[in-house]
Amino acid sequence: MKCPFCNLEMMEGYLKAGRYVQFQEMLDGKKGQEYLVAKSFMGDAKMNGFLCPSCRKIIVDIDLVEERPQR
Repeated sequence: MKCPFCNLEMMEGYLKAGRYVQFQEMLDGKKGQEYLVAKSFMGDAKMNGFLCPSCRKIIVDIDLVEERPQR
């Protein structure tokens, strides 16, 4: 895949985290909606995607899960 920012070839792989990967929206410097974008009950939540080592940008595919993780 070509990087949409610099047009160089991107590396294919996956981004991994612990049990959850969350996205926190910021609105005018304040926290907005929180989205759970990946989860794994056994740990190592993974999202397939691409990395551009030149731009230092990551593009990931997410299955958006609306519910918040239970703590």
